[in-house]
Amino acid sequence: MPRLLIVDDSPYYRLRFSKLFARSALTVVGLADDGDVAIKEIARLEPDVVTLDLLMPRLDGFSVLRWAMQNHPVPIVVCSSFADRDRILKALELGAVDFVLKPAPNTTGKLLVDEERIIERVEEAAGAKLPGQPLESAERAATRLMAEQQGYPVDVELICIAASTGGPAAIQHIIRSLPRTMSTPIVISQHMPAGFTGPFAARLNGLSHYRVVEGVGAQPIRDRSVYIAPGGLETRIVRAGAQLLLSIQPPLNDSVQTPSADALLGSAAECCGGSALAIILSGMGDDGTAGARMVKAGGGHVLAESSESALVFGMPRSVIEAGQADAVLALWDLPPVVAAYSMKRSLTNREG
Repeated sequence: MPRLLIVDDSPYYRLRFSKLFARSALTVVGLADDGDVAIKEIARLEPDVVTLDLLMPRLDGFSVLRWAMQNHPVPIVVCSSFADRDRILKALELGAVDFVLKPAPNTTGKLLVDEERIIERVEEAAGAKLPGQPLESAERAATRLMAEQQGYPVDVELICIAASTGGPAAIQHIIRSLPRTMSTPIVISQHMPAGFTGPFAARLNGLSHYRVVEGVGAQPIRDRSVYIAPGGLETRIVRAGAQLLLSIQPPLNDSVQTPSADALLGSAAECCGGSALAIILSGMGDDGTAGARMVKAGGGHVLAESSESALVFGMPRSVIEAGQADAVLALWDLPPVVAAYSMKRSLTNREG
């Protein structure tokens, strides 16, 4: 069974998480009440996954996270409150695999559901790998070159990116790496709770020459813009003549996967046909596979992140095994390939 270390300065939450994960597929092998203790226990116990509080009185969670990523890489799930949104996003940038919100002290039916989701997310994280960027190889270079050659003739009108666990860091890498010559609009479906996608968009906006915003209903989709699908809602693409728009509505069912990658990709396929490009990044499960199938059926194109770089390979693997990926690429090779798919539109815009 995967081994779990719980790090929290609150005796209440150390006890509560111990009881919570006692009914999981994880074995709690240690408890730490401060960052100094956490570092010693990570080195001593070598856990498979760590739940980490960020705000602790002596050595905080950020210090633990930096030390672990440099000295003893291990999947870390941040456990914090909704009020710590910006801190949580910073932790994801530093290398945390995922985050969960601490449940309230009282127990209700909804909280029991929330607890099950916490268990699921930490179990998923225990299976994550923390890859480093590999050295360039002839095989990687050939795969990237072939994918770029496939992309140059394509006139892409819209790029859609789908991700879940491990996605924020991957998305950040892609958005900050896009060349200044590129202008094709991008819509991103990252599984996040309501209230987190706005700050996520704001952080990305400071890293890119693109304008990055949280999407709103009936918003026109413009060149050189990135739209983050808002958490807790379902984002689709609609067309009014030549103009693409965002349609944002409550989800049609009780699916925990919101925003839905399938909903976004399927609607992009309906509106854009062969000019849609879908990119499937790290995440657990198969959200995005049905949407990728619709993109391919409409003549569009699909790129999937490879197991070489995906923290959690579930979503890309599902698309690949379904035979829907035009190319399978490591994260570091995706930006130049995405730029190749956008080249024709970028040249047209410059000439216009």
